[in-house]
Amino acid sequence: MADLSLVEWAGNQAAWVQDSLRRISTTAGFMVSEEDRKAILDRIKYAASGIGDEPACDALTAEHLSQCSEIGPRAVLASIGPLQNVDRLAKDQRLRFAPTGVTLIFGENGSGKSGYARIAKRLCRSLSIDELKGDVFKAKPDGPLQVKLRFQIGDDPVTELDWVPTTPPPPALKQISVFDSKNARLYVDQQNRIAYLPVEIAVLEHHGQLCGTFGTDFSTQQGAIEKRLKTPLPAGYTPGGKMQAFLARLDLKSQTIPTKAEIENLAGLSSGEIEELKTLERKLFQDPVAQAATRRRASQVMARLLEVLTSFESGFSDAALAALGKLVDEARATASAAGLAATAQFASEPMAGAGGEAWRLLYQAARDFAVLSGGPADKIADQVGDTCPLCQEPLGETAAARIARFNAFVQSEAAKKADAAREALDTARAALEGLVVPPTEVVANSLTGYAGIDATRAAAVLQIEAALMAYAARRKAMIDRTTEPALEVPPLPASLRTVVAADIEKLDTEAAQLEVTATHAAALDADRNRIAELKDRSKLHDDLATVLQRAEELRDLAAIKACQTQVQTRAISLQISALRRKLVTENLQSRIQAEITRFDLDHIPFRVSDSSEQGQSKFAVGLQGVDKIANNQILSEGEQRALALACFLAEIADEGGTYGLVVDDPVSSLDQRRIRLVAQRLVQEAAKGRQVVVFTHNLVFFNEMVSEAARVGNDAPLIKMVVRKTESDGFGVVDEDTEPWLARNVATRINDLRARAKVLANETDFTGDDYRRSAKDFYSDLRETWERCVEEIVLNKTVQRLVPDVMTQRLGGVVVGDEDYKTIFFAMKHVSERSGHDMPAGRDIPVPTPAEMMNDVQALDTFQAGYKKRRSVAEDVRKALQEPAKATLV
Repeated sequence: MADLSLVEWAGNQAAWVQDSLRRISTTAGFMVSEEDRKAILDRIKYAASGIGDEPACDALTAEHLSQCSEIGPRAVLASIGPLQNVDRLAKDQRLRFAPTGVTLIFGENGSGKSGYARIAKRLCRSLSIDELKGDVFKAKPDGPLQVKLRFQIGDDPVTELDWVPTTPPPPALKQISVFDSKNARLYVDQQNRIAYLPVEIAVLEHHGQLCGTFGTDFSTQQGAIEKRLKTPLPAGYTPGGKMQAFLARLDLKSQTIPTKAEIENLAGLSSGEIEELKTLERKLFQDPVAQAATRRRASQVMARLLEVLTSFESGFSDAALAALGKLVDEARATASAAGLAATAQFASEPMAGAGGEAWRLLYQAARDFAVLSGGPADKIADQVGDTCPLCQEPLGETAAARIARFNAFVQSEAAKKADAAREALDTARAALEGLVVPPTEVVANSLTGYAGIDATRAAAVLQIEAALMAYAARRKAMIDRTTEPALEVPPLPASLRTVVAADIEKLDTEAAQLEVTATHAAALDADRNRIAELKDRSKLHDDLATVLQRAEELRDLAAIKACQTQVQTRAISLQISALRRKLVTENLQSRIQAEITRFDLDHIPFRVSDSSEQGQSKFAVGLQGVDKIANNQILSEGEQRALALACFLAEIADEGGTYGLVVDDPVSSLDQRRIRLVAQRLVQEAAKGRQVVVFTHNLVFFNEMVSEAARVGNDAPLIKMVVRKTESDGFGVVDEDTEPWLARNVATRINDLRARAKVLANETDFTGDDYRRSAKDFYSDLRETWERCVEEIVLNKTVQRLVPDVMTQRLGGVVVGDEDYKTIFFAMKHVSERSGHDMPAGRDIPVPTPAEMMNDVQALDTFQAGYKKRRSVAEDVRKALQEPAKATLV
């Protein structure tokens, strides 16, 4: 099997399997339509039964596989925003992304950057999904969450969409893969689905999932039929007779289920057979054997009736009615107490009715489902990150706290008492419903032979029918009383148990006496057998609908079992495993190893393992040690992050296209050297034509990305973005085509400061707190720019922050004199007094005007411009010092 391609393997399978694979391979995204699904199901049923006209099946060919690909037209994110009520992000902002190259987004902690990253995780392919929330600091939300999206698929025009996070995102965006801290932890700690698979495996996986779905449906149908088959067939046929043997074929273990025609041919009597029966009955009416047989049959029916009457007298007794009343009162009282407790405890919940009956049913259903999925039996999981059984999303802090309150309420004393009382009442009601009173016509039919013995017994049948009608009325009233306590309940009928028991004994005595005097002529035996046969056929006519239904259900069950055999997935799993080892695992192993080498993790031996789980191919990366040990118990945080990023990059490397990447803070805990390696790898991916979106708050990494993109050139264009928080707009304010303040050079900062001074010049009130804060921010940034001027201009970048190297050759441009020192000293003193330092109460320095601000900026600009000129002269002089003194010729 390991050497077979998918087409070769399919050639050895049933025709419907080949047709299914062909349909899947020719469908967009390998997802068959309902029409195709029905066609496949019809072919499965034919393959299982061979009944009907054989449907046409087209085999899978190599051409089908060569023409299909899971890789659709390339999708790119164009922008996220404006937003409505997402986190505390500003509503009027839009974060745009370059379709190719690197979109580098810098945001300090608390700027709102992570809010945009969480939205991207919900939109794109991610191992973990973050819950999008509104402003959690507000008691009531401002409104529903909404995100305006712009995205492009292939060469189509850009699509705009008002996306609501409670609805699925556009499917095409799942091409784009997301890496963040949570996903990094999952890559290291657990198995993960292989996202991008070769066409052969993808087609076969979807076929396996389709078979699994069919198998589940067949199992459900089988369970429903088997439940109905537990109901016994009608009784009363002649013991040991032909009809009894015929009906024995209507059994789960039977190999020869009667056909509809066979059953209908036996059911009922012709007019001649009816006359024959009457003649035989008249002939044998006085025959002691026939009379004894009638009494034996009547005794059996009456014995069953006695059991029924006994159960009714006990189940519908006055004592049972009184006990039921107590259960009803207890259930109502405890439910009322629990309701009061719920009203008090859940008054602040967003939806009314928590703790009520409808809510209890929903909670119980959720808990039962969670138990089937391996959750705790006594509660719903209520820790942050646990999966909600209803929405299938990880619980956030608010949702986890709410579930914890629900669990606490359900486990409270009031709720337990209410549950216990309700369960006791439900049990009592179920017991009443289980005491089914047979219809009078069924009873009359069963007692026909008994009533025909004599007039006394015919009158007894009327008494029995009346009693059963009374029991039926009392039963209904008692059941209704569980919900309507004031309802009147009819009295019990007089007991017939003593009379019935005495007559059973009498019937057995009469039968025994008749058998003593009976003759056993062969002719009479033949007549009796013929009468029994005719009566059984007449009874079969009465039971025809039930018997035909049983035969049909048995045939359906056999067909379903045959279908289940057709859709077994073991062969599919084996072939998937063989193809995965051949086409994926070895390549994935080598790609992960290559990435590990790039991130300098070769000192740690790793092993890649693969598996199949619920129709999906998965992989895991673990330490290749003697004992099985978790990665996080051995590796440092930095090594874990590097390993996770290696797995991520190795996984997406085999897409065969240029699908996009979104990475959020990929260098957490990494050292300077690996930060540079990560920057190189991401720029390499951008150079392939990918859309690469990078969120970071790490300025070293930001600069490394810019430097590497500059080195690569046109193949990896880069645009810088800044996400920040402002007093006026709040979180998530987007500045395009710019870089963080700390990354800007002196010239750029001077231009920015001039622009801000011009804006402030439009103010009319220079005494208010808003202007004072703006001025303080201005001078804080001006002070930082003087400091940057010392590093960049005065010291000529000989030593730079965040750069490990010391550029000794740049000392040639350093010409610090006393006047330089004096200028810098007094300029720093001047701006520091007006920046963020607390001013002494005795020194009330007035708030600078915009004109003063412009002058202070000009002083900095004048200094740096003059210094650059002197630095240029000094560099020329010092270059001469690098040469030997020139000798003189004579």
